[in-house]
Amino acid sequence: MVSFVILHYKNIKDTLDCIASIKKQNRHDYSIVIVDNGSLNDIEKEILKQESEDIIYNQENLGFATANNIGASYAIQKYAPDFLIVLNNDIVLTESNFIEKVYQSYKENSFDFMGPKIITDGGESVNPFPVYRSLESVEKAIQKAKKLIRIYQSFCLTFLLNVYMKLKHILIPPRHLENGKKSLKDVAIHGCCIIFSKKYYQKYDTIFYPGTFLYHEEEFLEYRRIQDHLISFYDSSIQVFHKEGASLNTIFEKNREKLIFRNQEIIKSLELLKQLMKHEEGSVKE
Repeated sequence: MVSFVILHYKNIKDTLDCIASIKKQNRHDYSIVIVDNGSLNDIEKEILKQESEDIIYNQENLGFATANNIGASYAIQKYAPDFLIVLNNDIVLTESNFIEKVYQSYKENSFDFMGPKIITDGGESVNPFPVYRSLESVEKAIQKAKKLIRIYQSFCLTFLLNVYMKLKHILIPPRHLENGKKSLKDVAIHGCCIIFSKKYYQKYDTIFYPGTFLYHEEEFLEYRRIQDHLISFYDSSIQVFHKEGASLNTIFEKNREKLIFRNQEIIKSLELLKQLMKHEEGSVKE
């Protein structure tokens, strides 16, 4: 059997759509574990109780990695599933034989963790996922985030950035990332939908690196893959839909705090990654 772990935060419609897509599967040997990051009201709790008996209520928003680790630990202890399928709540399974395909993929590739093709309405969610692989690239990303924070702290600079980005997208249409056409082993996998095998979760206390709150969990998983010689797999024959929009959002005053918070969390995650990479670099030199 498999256990789906769905991380819920605020948007109950997306969570219900995700659950509905799971319940359309041909196979019914699955469990659904919902992890709420402190956002459900009493009415929403009652609604979700009709969908699953396995709901975890975090008292506050614990972020992506910690909350998913809690849900995964619960599923492992209760169900010991063949696979942990960890989903963002805005993922929809588009194939009724999704579970069957996961089993077949594992039979052929014996992966530790696997990612499917991610269909979006022009979003940036793709597999294989492009991750930072060098200290230099991580440092550049940190400096970019710091620069954006300085811009978002100023209304005038934020306005000018918004105008610049609009003009840029008119003159130079953005090139969207694309999923790989062929299945590949030993690649980085996007965090919106990851299938962990039993042989993976039996090796670790947590499925995700526990030090991050939001952003760049993919880099830490890829770092673990490389260090521990794990097998990752991108299966282009399996697909899901991610409700991620890639349209250019106008930057309004009310969104500046959100953007500052986002880049602050990016910096925190990348600083942790930089520490890990520096430690490994030092160990190799020794």
